[in-house]
Amino acid sequence: MDEKKLTIIEHLEELRRRLIRSLVALFGGMVISFVFWQDKVFYVLMAPINQLGRELVLLSVTEGFLLQIKIAFIGGLITASPVILWQLIAFLLPALYKKERKVFWSIFLSSLILFVFGIVFAYKFVLLLGLKFLLVNFSGGLVPMISAAKYLSFVLGFLLPFGVVFEIPVAAYILTKAGLLTPQKLRQNRRYVILVVFILAALLTPPDVISQVLLALPMLFLYEISIFISLFAVKK
Repeated sequence: MDEKKLTIIEHLEELRRRLIRSLVALFGGMVISFVFWQDKVFYVLMAPINQLGRELVLLSVTEGFLLQIKIAFIGGLITASPVILWQLIAFLLPALYKKERKVFWSIFLSSLILFVFGIVFAYKFVLLLGLKFLLVNFSGGLVPMISAAKYLSFVLGFLLPFGVVFEIPVAAYILTKAGLLTPQKLRQNRRYVILVVFILAALLTPPDVISQVLLALPMLFLYEISIFISLFAVKK
């Protein structure tokens, strides 16, 4: 930990500076995304619906413009994420001891990797199946007229839960180190966890067995990994 002690006002001032830098980086990332990455980000987000041969429509005069702003924001957030994450890290690290910094880096990097992996997994293997069942199998023979803005909101709402679910091992490690969880508790509650997992999978995914299983299996696999991680945390 740094020897210099900062007052609350100084901490708030530093936080304000880092927030301003993060917002400037986000705005710059949005401009870069809008000019250079707009088409690529748009293609990635629209690829699943295009594979089904469905077309999106605009339901208002301003929807197309707002859609481009949202896509630019997503691309800008991705572009500026290194700067934003560094501002967060630089604000937190001075408050930690050297040993705590090693733990922080391990938890931070693990969380980031698992979150990204969860979103990529959902995009590659689950999203298209969910759209297919909702728009083809359960359309009732009707031709869907899908708003572009509603589709984008659906995609984001569909992908983000997978990123959160993939944080289970990190949560198990933190709770174990905090004394709130043990490997024995995880083993003893396995049968109840399996039931809860399939209930959550049914709530978070479209009403089809394939999508539910595709979410439930990674959750169960991550739960089993969490048992070993919890055991490792206890030994350490």
